[in-house]
Amino acid sequence: MNCSLCDTEANIFSTGENRQYRLCNLCGLIFVPPEFHVPTESEIARYREHENSLDNEGYVEMFMKKVVLVKEHCPQAKTALDFGCGYEPVLKALLEREGIKTDVFDSNFFPDFPKRKTFDLVISTETFEHFKNPIKDIRQAASCVSSTGFLAVMTRFYPLEKEIPCEEKFSDWYYKRDPTHIVFYTSKTFEWLARKMGFKIIYNNQFDFVLLQNLI
Repeated sequence: MNCSLCDTEANIFSTGENRQYRLCNLCGLIFVPPEFHVPTESEIARYREHENSLDNEGYVEMFMKKVVLVKEHCPQAKTALDFGCGYEPVLKALLEREGIKTDVFDSNFFPDFPKRKTFDLVISTETFEHFKNPIKDIRQAASCVSSTGFLAVMTRFYPLEKEIPCEEKFSDWYYKRDPTHIVFYTSKTFEWLARKMGFKIIYNNQFDFVLLQNLI
């Protein structure tokens, strides 16, 4: 089976949770093959279990840490697209409090794409791990970034051992146990994506957040 991101051969890396995990040695992606994906109805039901609201202080605090990084590294951003905003677009409200006009898109909850074609900032939080067709979905997100604009991605990076994928650590990793989490990234993956798409990485905390700037 080939990698769902770069189309290079990917071998079985680990098993668990009644599914396979395949690793691509070229781009570093770990992904779950399609035959193990949960049905769309179950996926949406799972998303609705998330307590995504402005009343959830922990959720807001988590997002505000990323908003601070965006303001620091992308001070010129005046328009944004929350790509994969979920059923309640909390991030939109937080960004607009900071003076960034924000539109939303979510294939399940807000499927109508905004009329604006490009944005200073496209931000995707807790979304990249759900992509069933990551190359298609990431290209769609990247195509909405204006010239010299920014793509911000929040997703938990999978654990490494001396910068090498470690099956033992991965097997114990809590993040992969969510049945809707089917794609997992590391810095190597975003470095490959940056080269492929004509972006450069301007910030990477090596844990769960990366900022890329469009060079085109």
